[in-house]
Amino acid sequence: MWAVLTIPFLLSLFFGPVAAETRKSASSQPIQEVELADPTLVATETARHQLKYLVNCALPDSVVLFSVQGHERFTFPGHLGLAPEWLKTPLTPFQERWVSACMLALTNYAGKHVEVWLHAKPGTAPFLAPSKEDTKAYSLLEGGFFGNLFSAHPVAYVCSGTHMKIDAQDPVFRDRLCTKASGDRTRDGKPLTVCEFILTGPCSDPASFTINGQTYDEVIFVSLKPTK
Repeated sequence: MWAVLTIPFLLSLFFGPVAAETRKSASSQPIQEVELADPTLVATETARHQLKYLVNCALPDSVVLFSVQGHERFTFPGHLGLAPEWLKTPLTPFQERWVSACMLALTNYAGKHVEVWLHAKPGTAPFLAPSKEDTKAYSLLEGGFFGNLFSAHPVAYVCSGTHMKIDAQDPVFRDRLCTKASGDRTRDGKPLTVCEFILTGPCSDPASFTINGQTYDEVIFVSLKPTK
């Protein structure tokens, strides 16, 4: 379902609001089309790729950003709506953390399409309460993603889900590697994953969400469908 995001992110471009002009579609379900104010946001393929996921996470599905570059028109539909105010105002630190968690959760190092279920702890995010059907279908907890990619010193963290041995061998984990330890470490000795996220420990341990005295509540968990 999701393609690979490039690390590190070039998010210094995205601090401010993005709207320049708003249009309404003629459909029965109005879609707000918003032209990007800054054309540098789509100047390169890498920037467009990152903007695609940023918009997907930050804006609701009633909004589509667009930019015309020469004879090409690029569109970026919203979906989750974690920071809808971003159209008019800069992201708040709270929104930065939620959008960062979403973008990290959608990162797929292998670049293959993998169906994922994004969810958060009850009461912490504007996600729908998980249904029994979702919980049953997406029974493999991959991990929890959090951090802040918009700060002066971007940080990306992940905790790992715990699995029975037979579940850990499910082929779906071959295409989702961002919770897998790479063997590399940061300068201060913290373990890194294949995606160069800092591995904080098991998601079952509350200490995994406290980094240098800061506890992150803005965590997005990813669960996967077993293929076996």
